[in-house]
Amino acid sequence: MSLFKARDWWASVLGEGEEFDQGYKIVVGSFMGMLRIFSPHPAKPDEPTEADTQLMEVQFPDPIIQVEMGKFVSCSELLHLAVLHPRKLSVYAVSGTAGNVEHGDQYQLRLVYEHNLQRTACNMTYGPFGGVTGHHFICIQSMDGMLMFFEQETYAFGRFLPGFLLPGPLSYCIRTDSFITVSSTRQVECYRYETLAVATDADTRQDSDQQSKSSGKRLTADWTLVLGEEALDICVPNTSSAMSSIFVLGERNFFCLKDNGQIRFMKKLEFNPSCFLPYGSVSEGSTNVLMCNHNNMLLVYQDVTLKELKGLVVTLSSDGHLQCSYMGTDPSFFTAPKVDAREVNYDEVDTEMKMLQKVIREATKTQDILPRAETEEELSLNAIVSSNLDEVSCAVIPEMNGMPVPSVTVKVKIKIRSAVQSPKMTVCVQPPLAVTQDQFVLESMGMTHFPFFAILLSQTNQSFN
Repeated sequence: MSLFKARDWWASVLGEGEEFDQGYKIVVGSFMGMLRIFSPHPAKPDEPTEADTQLMEVQFPDPIIQVEMGKFVSCSELLHLAVLHPRKLSVYAVSGTAGNVEHGDQYQLRLVYEHNLQRTACNMTYGPFGGVTGHHFICIQSMDGMLMFFEQETYAFGRFLPGFLLPGPLSYCIRTDSFITVSSTRQVECYRYETLAVATDADTRQDSDQQSKSSGKRLTADWTLVLGEEALDICVPNTSSAMSSIFVLGERNFFCLKDNGQIRFMKKLEFNPSCFLPYGSVSEGSTNVLMCNHNNMLLVYQDVTLKELKGLVVTLSSDGHLQCSYMGTDPSFFTAPKVDAREVNYDEVDTEMKMLQKVIREATKTQDILPRAETEEELSLNAIVSSNLDEVSCAVIPEMNGMPVPSVTVKVKIKIRSAVQSPKMTVCVQPPLAVTQDQFVLESMGMTHFPFFAILLSQTNQSFN
């Protein structure tokens, strides 16, 4: 058990009955179409969270699949907000107006441009595709395996991934200008942007297969790596060039790959992970990873070693609990309540103490390591079986297969040294023997009580010899 726990620095509950997924930072979008922007700061002790931490709340008619911040407008190098819906990509500008009254500043969301999608979107990634500077392009993966590229306000081209069955996580690597994904064949695939740009264009998957065979510009992966399991997420952090890595979170393993697809290291997980976030480490040549599992645990790894964490962690649960936490060992300020004060009677306490001391002395004198052998047994039971069969059979079934069923009377004598309240006795016999009554409820017995019970045994399938 670790002393370091995630302590709340700021927290908020987002709506009621809304569902959320990973990939959102302090700008939060839900599957119910609600977009919220927060500016968290800690509240004072014993005070509720201040309302001014939430800057904006906008309700969209469509579910929000993913949100990203980047330079998505051609005439500006400022950051804009890209919101991905199932059939639409919208880019917004967030602006604020200083308030003159106690209500504070006001923030607005202004639509810059949007793209209506011909295919249902699954996820997206962005970056300076093709080495462009000062701007970011967007790549959207559809549910049927098409990568759609948008150069800001313009749709560039679309390419179908070969051998596609189900969509997987998608990430862009700026170092190699390539896209990393995990196919339904459970292998990591890397496609260079240049290869995607010169590949054959097609409107449908059938057209893509036919044209690639005829023209020779078939889309092929730059490299592949078999994982053997489904991937939950892919992340390519832009850390130091000395530690350029591609991180893949599987269902049971955590992989770190080089830019050429070779495995740098991997770690077998003893739990079911839910999401992860790699980031730069203070140690040269290593990377820290935040990893969460479905047991509500947050783990911090430096490569494959568990480490402590400095700074704040922003977490979002599936039911809308947004928190900023830090790892710490805050002492507990709980104090036990005072016991009701009562006057002490010293005479009674002294009398009770003398009595207890006397009991202790007596027990010390008579106590042995091994228990003494008792002169008499606590319970003795004797059964007296008659040597002759009953003249008149007392069996429940007097005849079987035309033959009489004999019976014999057994008397049981019980002797006990201590009092017993409402004892019970059970008689068990092996076939073919049977008893007329197998359970007896007795009256309370005192010391040295000698009750007698008559038990009738009979043989049901053959006669006694």
